[in-house]
Amino acid sequence: MPPEQDSNRIEELKNGLYSRNAPDVRTHRKLRFTDSDSTVKTSWEEPAEPEVPKSLNAAYKDHSMSFLTKVLIGSAIFCALALATGAFLFFQGGNLISANNIDISVSGPVSIPGGEEVSFDVRISNNNNVDLQLADLEVNFPEGTINPANPSQEMKVYRELLGDVRAGASVQKTIKAIVFGEENLQKEIIFNVTYKVKGSTSLFTKNKTYDILINSSPIIMKTTSFDEVTSGQQFDITVNLKSNSQQVLKNVLLKGQYPFGYTFDSSNIGALAGNTTWKIGDIPPGGERKVVIRGNLKGENTDMRVFRFSVGTQSSTDSKAIGTEYMTMERRIAIEKPFISTTIAIDGDETTADFPAKPGEQKRIKLTWFNNLSSSVSNVEIVAKLSGSAYDRSQVFPEGGYYQSSENQIVWNRQTNPELASVGAGDSGSVSFTLTPKDTRASASPITNPIVNISAKVSGNRTSEGSVPEVVTVAAVRNIRLASGVSLSGRVVRNTGPFTNTGPIPPKVDKVSTYTIFWTVDNTSNPVSNAKVTATLPPNIKWTNTINPTAEDISFDNNTSTITWNIGQVSTYTRTGSRTREVAFQVSLEPNIPQTGQAATLVNQASLTASDDFAGVQLGDKQDALTTRFSTDPSFKPGDEAVVR
Repeated sequence: MPPEQDSNRIEELKNGLYSRNAPDVRTHRKLRFTDSDSTVKTSWEEPAEPEVPKSLNAAYKDHSMSFLTKVLIGSAIFCALALATGAFLFFQGGNLISANNIDISVSGPVSIPGGEEVSFDVRISNNNNVDLQLADLEVNFPEGTINPANPSQEMKVYRELLGDVRAGASVQKTIKAIVFGEENLQKEIIFNVTYKVKGSTSLFTKNKTYDILINSSPIIMKTTSFDEVTSGQQFDITVNLKSNSQQVLKNVLLKGQYPFGYTFDSSNIGALAGNTTWKIGDIPPGGERKVVIRGNLKGENTDMRVFRFSVGTQSSTDSKAIGTEYMTMERRIAIEKPFISTTIAIDGDETTADFPAKPGEQKRIKLTWFNNLSSSVSNVEIVAKLSGSAYDRSQVFPEGGYYQSSENQIVWNRQTNPELASVGAGDSGSVSFTLTPKDTRASASPITNPIVNISAKVSGNRTSEGSVPEVVTVAAVRNIRLASGVSLSGRVVRNTGPFTNTGPIPPKVDKVSTYTIFWTVDNTSNPVSNAKVTATLPPNIKWTNTINPTAEDISFDNNTSTITWNIGQVSTYTRTGSRTREVAFQVSLEPNIPQTGQAATLVNQASLTASDDFAGVQLGDKQDALTTRFSTDPSFKPGDEAVVR
């Protein structure tokens, strides 16, 4: 077809398409949402608004977002933005407040001795541009801290209100505490500062941790016993406790943990239930306590058993438990089957405990041996070696043995005792000697805590299963601890001493005369404690309540007419100088007719009691009754003591 005809044809189609009278060529369809036919206007009238079915409106309504939901979502977004903004401003500082601008500085020791009072200087600095309101300081101390103002009170938390801390200002506080703990134990102290800021009801906290090292234990614990024992053999473990603190250690407990196979027999002080805990009580600075535990251990040959001992303060909630532990120590003891066993008996005492004795008192020592083998032992030799501060070389007398004074030992062998040439299986025997310790009361040079050490060693040859000669040795040790020599003396004066006495001399019937009484307590080698003097007054003697020095703890009971002088601790060698313990007091006498011509008794017999902590014994002495015979006074003349009418 020519191009001209194509062009005309296209124009005809356009005219027909856009003509208002063009035939409707669309296919008639029914709408999904109606059953009626749709009609189309053939003119350009304004088209009618199409009708939407109700079911479709309901569907759209169900899926639309309510106004309340929109408000809630908007509020949540706003709060999140506000919190984020507040946190940013808080931690980044600016002109508001930042926890990073609050500084807690602590000045104090980083290494402290356990049981000593320590001070911490705490400085709280507010480097913000905003004041801190109602600031409160809280210090959390580790377990085992007590209040130095009240040593019986545990101090776990310390609080102090600081009040308002102005912007750029600082507050400084000094906090004191006594921290207990095991040696070389690291502990933490936590300092917290809680505060508010203006316009906020929230509480904010800044904290700091301060580390301290316990460089020494407030108590020193040592254990002594055998390194090896025979299965079933009774033996002692001695636990020595010594205060290393300047404070009184309150309510001290010792707790033991026994290994398998150990049977407890007894102890020198009563144990609590279970026989594993001992209440030591209070220990003064430098004070010592000793617990001796006796028992036996059963097991196989070469077994190693471990005893553990802990010392600390009594728990506030459990009287049988340690609340704050000071120190823990282990004692290892091996179970061995000895070829020969030996014991040391002192005056018949066959235990292993230290033996207390009086100065200058002779003691008999008996060494008993026993062959535990099923075969004989030859060339048995027994050696007793002597040492110690109270050992007197000139006072040793062996029975059948050879005393080598240059070596400070006694030897028994087949030359001195032929039966020791060969000891059969299961055979036993003994050797003896006597010794007298030094008399510390008359010693030219002071001896403190005098002791005599006896070390016995038994050796011999046995033949092993391989016919190889073998030397066997066993040892035992005992100590003799000498008790201190305490003494009580008294005297009466009239015209000398710290008081003015009145009344007639010689004393007259029905007339009152006063006298001054002196009591003096002397001690020698060992410190003693709990020293006390008591005496009564006769019926016609009155207590004037005049004493010197006034610091001495002396009292009078009117109901029983008893004078009590509580001395407490007495140092060693008090006979000279300011160490002497002496007290003076005044009494009055009103004689009666039956006393005429006689010396009247002013104070009845006095008794002294004391505890020797080193020797572990009770000491005592007595002073005879004191009368009107005041012969120690220079003004006394014979006859001044007799009552006249």
